[in-house]
Amino acid sequence: MGPWSVLCFGRQVVRRLTAGLVGIVAVCKFGSISFMAVSMLVSLAAYAFAFGLSFAIGFVLLLFVHEFGHFFASRVVGLHVSKPLFIPFLGAVISLKQRPYNAKMEANIAIGGPAAGTLSALVCLALYLWTDDILILVVAYAACLLNLFNLIPCEPLDGGRIAAAISPNLWWVGSFSVGALFCYTQNIFLFVILVVSLLRLWKGDVLGSYYDLTLRQRLAVLFWYLGLLSVLGVMTLYIADLLHN
Repeated sequence: MGPWSVLCFGRQVVRRLTAGLVGIVAVCKFGSISFMAVSMLVSLAAYAFAFGLSFAIGFVLLLFVHEFGHFFASRVVGLHVSKPLFIPFLGAVISLKQRPYNAKMEANIAIGGPAAGTLSALVCLALYLWTDDILILVVAYAACLLNLFNLIPCEPLDGGRIAAAISPNLWWVGSFSVGALFCYTQNIFLFVILVVSLLRLWKGDVLGSYYDLTLRQRLAVLFWYLGLLSVLGVMTLYIADLLHN
């Protein structure tokens, strides 16, 4: 290796080390925002590889809107949460930095995600009716299915946190539903959810003051829950009909 080659190689090493240091500094400086952005890009790349870039962009935006709904709802009730962490083919998650005061507060935060997701599905459907772009309709359908699935009343899904404020007994319904879906699809992701759900049922601990809500509070959560299920259910059937015609 000649002197010029050594010099070029040295420059490449310096550039890579500098880029790495810049990345480390950025992560340290911006913290969770950097991790959110990186995880979002990784998920985008994974979905693009599997389904194409256009759908991937739309789907990742749907996930972002869903998680932003949780973020906004948590701020409304006065709790702090982490920035979303995107996990390829598993969706995205946020974690609470403070424990909610009761199951009603936790349900309000859980409702925020599907509520925002339902709005995003409505927007996509409206855009399709305006543009007649089939890709937008597929994204709208994905939004409906994503949020409907998330409303299954079992831990760790949003529906499980919502159901806890209505009646923790609904967790049995959710676990049975996930178990039936797993038997039908043999999907490992559903198996993981089923295990978590059954562990939560086995743990119990639903008789404390955390779940001691008034009838009015339970009915308020039930109203939102049934409302979201109804809107998403009707939209899913309508979009499915459009896709088959």
